[in-house]
Amino acid sequence: MRVTTWLAGWAGGGATAVALLFLGAGTATAAPAPAPSPAPSASPAFPCRTGPQTPAPSSTPPTAPGTPTVVNVTLNQVHLSWAASVDPHGIACYYVYENRNGTAVRVATFQPAVTEGRVYLSFPPSHVASEVHHLYVVAVDTKGEVSAPSATVDVTIYNDLPPVPGSCEVTYTSWPWSAGMSTNIRITNTGSATFTDWRLAFAFADPGQRVTSGWSATWSQTASAVTAVAQPWNKDLAPGQSLLVGFQGTHTGANPPPGAFLFNGIACARS
Repeated sequence: MRVTTWLAGWAGGGATAVALLFLGAGTATAAPAPAPSPAPSASPAFPCRTGPQTPAPSSTPPTAPGTPTVVNVTLNQVHLSWAASVDPHGIACYYVYENRNGTAVRVATFQPAVTEGRVYLSFPPSHVASEVHHLYVVAVDTKGEVSAPSATVDVTIYNDLPPVPGSCEVTYTSWPWSAGMSTNIRITNTGSATFTDWRLAFAFADPGQRVTSGWSATWSQTASAVTAVAQPWNKDLAPGQSLLVGFQGTHTGANPPPGAFLFNGIACARS
């Protein structure tokens, strides 16, 4: 069992935080849960500065936080934001939970002034291409009262398989102008097996980059995560062959290339 910890920090005057995270099944406190989101309770094992854990009879819990929004996803790092809770006693902290088959698993803690930050989720098992994580937020006030859970947001994490030497290679070429861009991506099968029903995945490096249309693939984008799926006529990529796909898009001033590309879950070399 592995526990990885990132200390809380802020950027831009306290607007963004990197949370304390506990990765791996069973490493975070779990509680039974009603649908749709398990209702957790505060735990002194996490750095949430509350008063007495048994609230006074007149205490009321905070309002539920707003539904979390996915700002962007980079591999297994998810940038979330949500609307603040309201409580007359003041908010002590926010917890981000994952609903794992009806069990609440706490994956992050944020300080009371923070309503935006990054959480790190586990990758799927080695034989699984992707896995959907169901995330929601609760607030705890300074009296130890816990809010109702926010609505749930779903985030898909794709497998970050170790690169197989000589399996695939990507050439990414983009031509920007004012607020637009035209981009070609060449994928070459440098391995010894045919890729069938291929799927290319990458994350834009800048939140202002968007795909507006594309060719030679079915294109989709969620936050910064972009996916291109094979067409029936080009679904097979034999060893030694290359295919060219591309898209038109927009940007808000910056158009950096993505940092990594996954082709059917395999990390490709860059050229």
